[in-house]
Amino acid sequence: MKRRIRAVVRSLALLLLLLALSRAGSLATVYADPTVGVDEETRQLLEKSLSVVEIDREIERIAGLRTATQAEIGKAEQRLAEQEIAVAAQREKAGRVLRSYYMGDQNVLWSALLNAKSLSDLLNAWEMMDMIFSSDQQILDQYTDQYQEIKKGYETLQRNKQDLEQVESNLRAQRERVVALQQELDQAIAASGDANRLKRLMDEMQSYWQNVGLYEVRRQFDALSKAMNNLPEWIEQHPEMLKTSGLKTTLTITDAQLNDYLRGQDEQMKQFAIAFEPNVMKLEGSNGSIEVAIEGHYTVENEPENAILFHIDKLVFNGLELPDTTRADLEREFDLGFYPQQLIQFVKADSVSVEQGKLIVRLRIGK
Repeated sequence: MKRRIRAVVRSLALLLLLLALSRAGSLATVYADPTVGVDEETRQLLEKSLSVVEIDREIERIAGLRTATQAEIGKAEQRLAEQEIAVAAQREKAGRVLRSYYMGDQNVLWSALLNAKSLSDLLNAWEMMDMIFSSDQQILDQYTDQYQEIKKGYETLQRNKQDLEQVESNLRAQRERVVALQQELDQAIAASGDANRLKRLMDEMQSYWQNVGLYEVRRQFDALSKAMNNLPEWIEQHPEMLKTSGLKTTLTITDAQLNDYLRGQDEQMKQFAIAFEPNVMKLEGSNGSIEVAIEGHYTVENEPENAILFHIDKLVFNGLELPDTTRADLEREFDLGFYPQQLIQFVKADSVSVEQGKLIVRLRIGK
C-alpha cells in the first residue's frame, strides 16, 4: 500500500514538474506565429485583422474613460449643490455685515469710542470694536473663499463636460472606423475563395498578439522606459558629451553610445539596436520568434515641464504594422522622454534634432 502511495506521489510530482517546465518555456512555442510563410495579400489582411483588435481595445478604453468622466460629473454636481447651500447661508451673513456698514449701524460703536471718558473706557471700546470688525471680516472672507471655491467647481464641471463631449466624439469615430475596417475584411474574405483558412489565420493572429505579442512589446517598452529614466545619471558620468559656449550647452549622443548604455542597463536591450537617421530614430530587435520595429521622432515640450519627448510614428510587429491607437496607448503607458533639468538644474532644452548617427540637444540656462 505504501509503495502504491509513493508511486502515486512520484507520478504527481513528475506531472507537476512537467507542467511547470512547460509554463516556464516561451509563450511563443505555444502560440505559433501565423505570419510565417504567408503571401503579401494575406499579410495585409492579417494586418487589418490585428488593427480591428487594437481599435476594439481602444474603444473599450474610451468607453471606460467615458464612464469615469460621467461619474466625476455626477460627483461634481452633487458637491456643487451642497456648496451652494453653504454659500447661500454665508451670503446672508455677509449681507447683514455690509448692510450694517452702509446703513450706519456701526455708528454706535464709533460713538462709544469717541465718548470714552477714561483710558480704560477707551481700551474697552477699542477691544469691542476690534472683536466685531474681526468677526465681520472673517464672515466676509469665508463668503469670498466659498464663492471662489464654488466658482472653481463650476469651471471644473464645465471642463469635465467638454472632456466628455470629446470622449464621445472619439468613441463614435473609432466605432465608425472599426466597422469600416471590418467590412473591408469581410469583403476580402468572401472574395478570397478560401474563407475558412483566412478566418483561422486571423483568429490565430489575434490570439498570438493578445497572448504573446502585446505582452512582449510592453515588456520591451517597460525596459526601455526604465533605462531612459536613468539616462541623466549616465550623461553625468560622460561629460565629454556636453559642450558649453556661454549660456548655451549642446548635448550630443551617438547611436553607438546609446546602444552601449541601454544594453548595460537591461539584458533585454541586447536584443535591440537603435539607429539615428535624419529626423528619425529607429529601434529594431528580435528574440527569435518576436520581431519589433519602431520609428519615431523627438519634440521639445514645455508643459507641464520642459522635456524632450519621443513620439512613435510607426510600430511593426512580426511584419504587421499596428494602428495609431496602439502607438498612442504605448506612449501614454511608457515614458521614453528625457528631462534636462534632471541633469542640470535651471537648464532647459531649446531644440532637438536627429542626424545620421547622432542625437543633438541644444540647452540653455533658464528657469
